[in-house]
Amino acid sequence: MKNYRLPSWLLGLVAFLPLGVQAQAMSPKEIQESLVGKPLAGKAGNDKAFTMTLQPDGVVSISGAAANDTGIWRLSDAGYCTTWKTIRAGQERCFTVQRQEGGELIVYNLDGSISGRIDKLR
Repeated sequence: MKNYRLPSWLLGLVAFLPLGVQAQAMSPKEIQESLVGKPLAGKAGNDKAFTMTLQPDGVVSISGAAANDTGIWRLSDAGYCTTWKTIRAGQERCFTVQRQEGGELIVYNLDGSISGRIDKLR
């Protein structure tokens, strides 16, 4: 019987992998089917509450402690993008969305930082 040894770097990497179901990135098609037209309640990266709605006609609105604004949105290759009237001085920003095991959605900036969390689809 042969004794196989895994490299220590690989063992270290495996130790950091979560057990159970892994979070899955939502495809643009899943975003379209699951999120569009529904009020999305959550918290921004600054921990302030918001409700945001991505309308089927490309209009987006946000309200709550995080911000109050309207703008436009579109699907991207990896997620979605928003352009607000006042938020970020009207500059477009794109995001990816990852569904967690418990149903929570985490919205990521393209640099990998968390933009916000969506707790409820209303």
